[in-house]
Amino acid sequence: MFVPRSLKVKRNSHEEDKGCAAKKVKPEAEDVRWDEGSGHGHPADAGVAEVATAGDRPSVELRPCPSPQVGPEQGATASCLSEEPVKSFSKTQRWAEPGEPVCVVCGRYGEYICDETDEDVCSLECKAKHLLQVRGKEETAAGHSLEGAGSQPESPLPLLYVYKEHPFISSLQEDQVENLKQQLGISVQGQDIARPIIDFEHCGFPEALNLNLKASGYEVPTPIQMQMTPVGLLGRDILASADTGSGKTAAFLLPVIIRALLESTCPSALILTPTRELAIQIERQAKELMRGLPRMKTVLLVGGLPLPPQLYRLRQHVKVLIATPGRLLDVMKQSSVRLCGVKIVVVDEADTMLKMGFQQQVLDILEHVPHGSQTILVSATIPASIEQLAGQLLQEPVRIAAGEKNLPGSHVRQIVLWVEEPAKKKKLFEILNDKKLFKPPVLVFVDCRLGADLLSEAVRKVTGLKSVSMHSEKSQTERRSIVQGLLDGDHEVVVSTGVLGRGLDLVRVRLVVNFDMPSSMDEYVHQVGRVGRLGQSGTAITFVNNSSRRLFWDIAKRVKPTGSLLPPQLLHSPYLQEQQRREQQRGRQAQSRLVTGANLMDIIRKHEKSHAPK
Repeated sequence: MFVPRSLKVKRNSHEEDKGCAAKKVKPEAEDVRWDEGSGHGHPADAGVAEVATAGDRPSVELRPCPSPQVGPEQGATASCLSEEPVKSFSKTQRWAEPGEPVCVVCGRYGEYICDETDEDVCSLECKAKHLLQVRGKEETAAGHSLEGAGSQPESPLPLLYVYKEHPFISSLQEDQVENLKQQLGISVQGQDIARPIIDFEHCGFPEALNLNLKASGYEVPTPIQMQMTPVGLLGRDILASADTGSGKTAAFLLPVIIRALLESTCPSALILTPTRELAIQIERQAKELMRGLPRMKTVLLVGGLPLPPQLYRLRQHVKVLIATPGRLLDVMKQSSVRLCGVKIVVVDEADTMLKMGFQQQVLDILEHVPHGSQTILVSATIPASIEQLAGQLLQEPVRIAAGEKNLPGSHVRQIVLWVEEPAKKKKLFEILNDKKLFKPPVLVFVDCRLGADLLSEAVRKVTGLKSVSMHSEKSQTERRSIVQGLLDGDHEVVVSTGVLGRGLDLVRVRLVVNFDMPSSMDEYVHQVGRVGRLGQSGTAITFVNNSSRRLFWDIAKRVKPTGSLLPPQLLHSPYLQEQQRREQQRGRQAQSRLVTGANLMDIIRKHEKSHAPK
């Protein structure tokens, strides 16, 4: 019925001090051989002992863990095995620890593996529920396929998937395609670029993947998904930039899933992220989209969680590896994973990778990936350093930008307030007491760990709101609990350092307050982008004063075009005017270096004058 993760060997009393703990083995479906007969063991079978189970549970083969040299008498006793009773009801199973397999039905510890679907389950009860769900989906899909007269049921997994442009897309005129890109804010650079899709159905995905997309809420692709998905499916290297919350994760997950689905090597896809929280979120989305696809498993390799469960999962023929650079390098040094079979690599939040000092680690990892693998770099901002990295890693890349490059999404209302340092707390309390502005949960960004703890405590005491702090010194269990609380609406206020400022889809958040102005405009774009996810409206309030004076001109350039009013103290600041003057001077110098027909003779005269003998 299903394969238990661990089977216990009952030993004789004289063997107890020599025994070894049975290893947890999750065999593939084809490695499990059921014995429908009497269930009696055959001691002569090359170290394989059969287990007779109670009731209607069939016997499974048990491969004992390695032990010291076993004599004939010990070999005979090895057949005297008994299996730990299989849990019948989910309520008798414990909850999963971080990094452990989770039951697909109830979320408890997935101690067993369903032999029919290879999914994690916690008990006989949940296995039965799981199979009913699977059969119900199959019957629904079969009913839809029979609605068309004479239509043949679609194969759930094509033997060879090749992206072909949908006839509707091919029928569009070139000017229609360009007009569509212009209206959607899509810009592309490169050779032989695929046209954007209008619907996910245009990709010809397996039916299970189409159903998963709809179940996950992906009804219509976003602009970045329209362009990036077909380019990725064709195997092209990509440098992608889009507004925060625009759906970049699904845009790269779809090519990753299709590529991994058709490859036999394990792992065949690698996704690198700068933070644990982002890696956990990506794996959750990947599992939602992979549900029901054969032999599609993920592994999460991140710091802050126990390593042994991650190594155990890594041995289960996983297709997609999602990791932070440091933990992956540690695992590679132990020779626990080889990347020679990887066919597609994604570096998410690439600019953060560089700022956090991960560039060399990323390059070290990619040295172990085959040279011809597809590489995708993704971020909300593409500074010059990322362009340089792309030149090293990408071959004939397609550059895709959706929305305004390096700007927050247009659906985010930005408010900049001039607040002196001593008045910041009072202003924050006013915002939290304003019924028009306060829409919990509220995310407040500060620049240091101590500031997060102290401000969260002050919010709790003064306003009475449920407040919690979030920073890198928290344990991974605490951080996961806080993120889940944000998603579930358990916290009214979360005061965080920049650890929550990148990539996370905090869909419930409608208000962000930058209590401390970020140290760069790229960080500002990402932190403001925690609201307005996937097209929803939101508000971002930022406190500024002379402590952030070196960014005054950048703030004005980024925020003023959105129609937001800037405080007069900032607009009339001598620092802003000096920064504006310097930028204009640099622009004139760059312009003077350009050679045109109008200034050609002047350049020649200056050159002759400077080289004339004195």
